[in-house]
Amino acid sequence: MKKFLPTRVLPKHPDLDQLKRQAKELLDAVRAGEPDAVSEAAARYPGADLQKFGLHDAQLVLARSHGFHSWPRLKAFVSGGMIKPPEMESDLGRHVWETITAAAAGDTLTLQRLMERDPSLSRAEYFCAPPIHFAVREGHAEAVRILLDAGAAEAEWNGCDLDGLIEIARDRSYEEIALLLDEVRRRRRPVAPSEDHPIHAAAERDDVEQVRDLLNGDATLLNRRDAGGRTPLHRAVKGSAHEVIALLLDRGADIDATDGTGSQALDLAVWSRRGLAPASDAFDTARLLLSRGATCDLTIAAALGDLHRVTALLDQNPACLREVRQNGKRALSAAVKFGHREIARLLLERGADPNWPESDARRGASLHAAARAGDHEQVELLLAHGADPNGHVDSAGNAVYAAKTRELRALLMARGGTLDPYDLVWLDEDDEVIRRVTEDPGSAEYGCGGVFTAVCTRGKRDLLLRLLDAGIRVPPVVTGCHSYLLENTEMLRILLASGMNPDLPTWQRRTFLHDLCSGGKRGQTSDAIERAQILLDAGASISARDEEYRSTPLAWAARTNMPEMVEFLLARGAATNLPDDPP
Repeated sequence: MKKFLPTRVLPKHPDLDQLKRQAKELLDAVRAGEPDAVSEAAARYPGADLQKFGLHDAQLVLARSHGFHSWPRLKAFVSGGMIKPPEMESDLGRHVWETITAAAAGDTLTLQRLMERDPSLSRAEYFCAPPIHFAVREGHAEAVRILLDAGAAEAEWNGCDLDGLIEIARDRSYEEIALLLDEVRRRRRPVAPSEDHPIHAAAERDDVEQVRDLLNGDATLLNRRDAGGRTPLHRAVKGSAHEVIALLLDRGADIDATDGTGSQALDLAVWSRRGLAPASDAFDTARLLLSRGATCDLTIAAALGDLHRVTALLDQNPACLREVRQNGKRALSAAVKFGHREIARLLLERGADPNWPESDARRGASLHAAARAGDHEQVELLLAHGADPNGHVDSAGNAVYAAKTRELRALLMARGGTLDPYDLVWLDEDDEVIRRVTEDPGSAEYGCGGVFTAVCTRGKRDLLLRLLDAGIRVPPVVTGCHSYLLENTEMLRILLASGMNPDLPTWQRRTFLHDLCSGGKRGQTSDAIERAQILLDAGASISARDEEYRSTPLAWAARTNMPEMVEFLLARGAATNLPDDPP
């Protein structure tokens, strides 16, 4: 087993000038041939020519000693602002990061240049935050216009939450931006009320008499939205309430109305059923809607297994192959999900790309669906057409992780698929986790926040100790699954004792205390206060501000209505106002 140097812990308030001095001291020590300095330089920068060792080399070694991949990343961390994630170092990542930072800064010249070169960057995102989010957050109306003109709001399933953006703008009194976004929203779909009406529940439970009585009393209820933007027809479809569906359509309900996710009633009839290869009657509701005038496009035809319709549509308009439904679904993944092999083969022969992006799947969902179903034939077919075995589907991992059998997993790995140590923790391959991270310590940071988040949420105390014994440490920045590290009190104490930063930030500088003050199940229990006590005793800053709200944990607790946490933080000395608070 290889021996790795432990990660150094930055002081609570790191000073960039001090770090620069330390880099110069390291440079002098290496040039003087001091054994410890030479050994550290060789271990942390294996390719360095120690005879020509320069200041930039010393800075890199120092950055790596603190868990950062580069000196610029350490410098950015210490200097404040958003922290550039490692994923942004790829060619695409650099363009995405440039777009995000230009949007946040209101740099309209850079933003316009980027949009002219690649409009799809307007719809890029990192952890569900697209560039328009940052333009709205910082109040840059012209940047918002540029991004909207480039197509930022074309696919809400791809991260553009118009309702949420309008709320952010109004919370910050950016009325010009709020009106601009509201205009876009109204063009796309009606605004949902804040609460449901009794007609929605009646429609879902197929109470045709109550629905009829309500409509007789107020005909405007026919297309009345619930809090999620769904009409009574959506709700009736959700409940497979065929009598109510017929009544609503007889009264003139809008069969093409979309809800807050961009889904028509027909989409709910098809995708609300989770099973793969449905029973023969599983699409009865969908067929009822089609018989009453719903449009059967390529994706719907593929989902229902209508080979004749799929063929006819492709012959009439080959370009429809690239179309994506408003809810983000595509024909190929629909055919694969529901087990229609002949249709999937036809779509691929006509040029469908299994890696085209769709909802929750930037590299397509087809291969993941086939692997999860254990459909060896479909997996082979998709791989033969270039499907990416490492494409993730939301939080469900890649196709290798989803594979139903070991044989399929082996096949996918033979075709380039990989499993991160994070994935291996979930598969209970603990020995393989240790082998992988000791062979490649950097792999411990892959996955949703790295291997430690999976270990903590799974409660694998023994594996945690083995990782620490191997010299692996929590990285200095964790974004994905950040709060998982708080889930087990004993393991939290162990990590803090091993040097984990009690103020461990996300890329938006949200700390553990912010997590505990964010409401929800974790924040509403006495456990949250116990964990906050542990963190504060370990030196956590009670006044840390995040980048999203520029707020302290106390302000978060007040916003999310956590009175017990507010009382606790005040008792521990939290200030209601800080000297540099804006007026």
